[in-house]
Amino acid sequence: MRLLVAGGRHLNDVALIHHALDRVHARHPLAVLIHGGHAFLGIAAEDWARDRDVHVLRYPANWRLHGKRAEGIRNAFMLADSRPDMVLALPGGEDTRVLVMAASARGLVVLDPRGQRLTDHDGAPCRTLARPEPEPA
Repeated sequence: MRLLVAGGRHLNDVALIHHALDRVHARHPLAVLIHGGHAFLGIAAEDWARDRDVHVLRYPANWRLHGKRAEGIRNAFMLADSRPDMVLALPGGEDTRVLVMAASARGLVVLDPRGQRLTDHDGAPCRTLARPEPEPA
């Protein structure tokens, strides 16, 4: 399974990232983890993948060339080039939302951090992306 992880560049919750990846991996063993190279999210996801012998593809945005449009341009290229089987949508902003919509339009299943579907098998939205409530202790 090739999983693309999408989320906001300000997401800094390692536990959320690792638990979400654990949920997906338990149901769909991952061979490749794909991410956009954000400083925190990317490091947390790569650390998780390396501990589980999952290959990593990193697609950093070219801020120097594209400025504020860099994330959107990178996300479109990453989605097309990386050939994901599924998308894990972590909390993010407009660029994450656009990537989720593009993945849905391609017919990809998009999961939230709890492993619940944001889209069904034909890419139709099931519900909206929001930061999950904390799980009970």
